[in-house]
Amino acid sequence: MGFPESLNRRWIFPVLLIAFLPGGLGAKSPFSSLSRRYSLSVEVGNWQPHSLNDEPRFNTFGAAGATPYFGVSFYIPVFQRIGLSVSSGYWSLKDVSRVESIHSLTLYPVTLCVKYWLISDDRLAAYASYGGGVYWGIENESEPFGRVWSLARGGWGIIVGAGFELGLTRWLGAGMNFEYRLTGFKEPLGGVDDFSGPKITAMFLVYF
Repeated sequence: MGFPESLNRRWIFPVLLIAFLPGGLGAKSPFSSLSRRYSLSVEVGNWQPHSLNDEPRFNTFGAAGATPYFGVSFYIPVFQRIGLSVSSGYWSLKDVSRVESIHSLTLYPVTLCVKYWLISDDRLAAYASYGGGVYWGIENESEPFGRVWSLARGGWGIIVGAGFELGLTRWLGAGMNFEYRLTGFKEPLGGVDDFSGPKITAMFLVYF
């Protein structure tokens, strides 16, 4: 036996309302795609130039006192699958007194990358990135009588990378970023002019 016609009409409107309102059955998540949202991220990880692997005098996270790589990035969406990421960072080698008279090296990169989103969802997003930047390198030296002075040098670099982001809440996320940095200096910094190598970092993001 079917429902009375009056009951059928009574239930049609509520069912349609539930189906099409946000939060209804089968409704799309109210969160917008991660690739379409501005974000501010902090990253921590490791940058390992190959030239340092070849030099026994350097030992990452060891005798040379390499710090983790620290960075801050701001992402700006431009098109549906393309955006720009502006970043700055800090990386240093300390306690390298065995290398001539140099006791520390510090690099400050500022980079601009184009992000192309391969997967773009409200909870998971993966991308490839391409870009470059400038590097400000500081070499701190000590003289026999204890005087310390610094030399600053400029460098440049090209970046190719990939990564992913996970939306944890409406405003917070986490991810991983994998890059290869071709980085060089016109004049040697601590006896090394090529700081090319892989960089792997964990990211913590705030979405706007």
